[in-house]
Amino acid sequence: MSLDLGTLPYFTPLVKDYLTNFERTPIREFFPLAPDAPHEQFRTVIDARLLREKSLPAEHRSTVIAAIRSQHEKLGTLCNATERQLEKLASPDTVAVVTGQQAGMLGGPLYTFYKAFTAVRFAQSLERQFPEFSFVPIFWVETEDHDLEEIASVTVLAADSQVKRITYVPTERGMNPEAPWRKQAGRLLLEAGPLETFFEELRASLSPTEWSAPSLDLFRQCYTPDRTMGEAFTALLLTYFAEDGLLAIDGNTRELKVLEKDLFRREIERTPELSEAIVLQSVKLEESYHAQVKPRSINLFYIDDAGERLAIVEREKGASTEGMREFFLKGSRARFTEPELLATLEAHPERFSPNVVMRPLYQDSLLPTVAYIAGPGEMAYFAQFRPSYAWANLPMPLIRPRLTATIIEERFERIFTKFRITAEDVLTEAHGHNIALFDAMIDSTLGPRFEQSLAEIDRALESLRTNVSSADPSLDGALTNLKGKILTSVRDFESKTIAAERKRHATTKAQLDKLLAAVLPSGELQEREINLVYFLNKYGPGFYTMLKTLLMPVLAEPREHHIIHLLQPAPLSENIARTSEGAERLSAPAN
Repeated sequence: MSLDLGTLPYFTPLVKDYLTNFERTPIREFFPLAPDAPHEQFRTVIDARLLREKSLPAEHRSTVIAAIRSQHEKLGTLCNATERQLEKLASPDTVAVVTGQQAGMLGGPLYTFYKAFTAVRFAQSLERQFPEFSFVPIFWVETEDHDLEEIASVTVLAADSQVKRITYVPTERGMNPEAPWRKQAGRLLLEAGPLETFFEELRASLSPTEWSAPSLDLFRQCYTPDRTMGEAFTALLLTYFAEDGLLAIDGNTRELKVLEKDLFRREIERTPELSEAIVLQSVKLEESYHAQVKPRSINLFYIDDAGERLAIVEREKGASTEGMREFFLKGSRARFTEPELLATLEAHPERFSPNVVMRPLYQDSLLPTVAYIAGPGEMAYFAQFRPSYAWANLPMPLIRPRLTATIIEERFERIFTKFRITAEDVLTEAHGHNIALFDAMIDSTLGPRFEQSLAEIDRALESLRTNVSSADPSLDGALTNLKGKILTSVRDFESKTIAAERKRHATTKAQLDKLLAAVLPSGELQEREINLVYFLNKYGPGFYTMLKTLLMPVLAEPREHHIIHLLQPAPLSENIARTSEGAERLSAPAN
């Protein structure tokens, strides 16, 4: 089963127009190509990228390849498939399908897995359509961001079917939880004590199964005290996808930043030129949609001696001395003249860190990117960023949507059947409230029907009063007493019936709440909240292999949200599943 993205309230008008109505809406003004651009249009992106690659010195690509190889070697993930991909990447006719994500605990939400899988399969599809070129999938591991809260937590469905969030808390954060965290989260060295606390809380939260121990062992093997958060994330990602030929790169190294000193220097020397171009684009975008990001005057951070990531800010011209431009680090006393800042860039480029505006330019200056696999939020970014590629003299890649899906377990199929509802009924209600769904299941006529019956009983007994009084006037009072007793008994019966109905509704609501927690945890799409560890714990550590098989046919249509039904919680080798209907052949820019 699959749902048209246009029917779901979890995607913005910008995303819906980009994916479902590109040619007939203003969105076409903000992207060079539609997500399903024809073959000949996509060929222009390939040609533009290859032209740029040929203008670069040979050592540029060799340095990138060496950085990727070094990371894989360090993590023990340099398999035969990786070697073949690195050999392909050495060719000047090889380009890349890139995706990326912040390095988070246990790989982050399900959409990280979906991103990587989409990149792998799309690269394979492009190779079939453009046999004269080679395509490699590359995952950009973002380790420079300092948003620790966002990446340090994992969300699962707990044993009580409630959404549970488990957080890794480093010692420094635990000692001073209120202090702002300004260090690069991906560079955080994992600690034995906090790791053990995290895994113990995770184990206690999940339902115990025969797969609990081996599944948690898989994650423990990647997340060890001798690794940073970024290294652990990459090790897990490559456990899932190294054999599929996925390459991983962390751009946060001196060797790679040396290659892009000119890009950073351009931003410093010509600020706020880049930001102004994006602001103009954003103003135009907001006439029809929304702007996702606000650029800074200088779109670079600086890593100081304490490891803190601080924004670079230019002092107002009136505050500068001798007519020379001056800069300071926000939240610090450090000061630089322009020559001093540029000299620091020349000597220590690793101290400079791109923000959300500069990151895709840094990434696509390093890599031969022809397509980027994006989530909904990233699509909004790229709608603003088209002028930034012109500013950097870079060809803008095709922005291709990642797969989007919801997994439905067999235990919830019974609830769907019992209440005669579908996944579509649940997913199309805004933010998981499903008020209309609940109201339709409650018998709101029970009270009025009892009132009608009581009135009819009262009238029937009153109709006997004249005849009873004529027979014996003393029976008039007895009739009144009888009527009172009958009506009281009916009232008591009404109370018991309504109590039973309320109890039945409470059971119904509890069942539906469990369903909502699984399908729309915290009122969001499952893929944005739940971590893969929940499914591995239930179905075995090989579930990620099975999931790739289930997802294979549904990549054909990027305009749809797919429903993946797991039919029975059996061991992986016996599990039977069905997927959304869809063509087996992947969709790619084609005639």
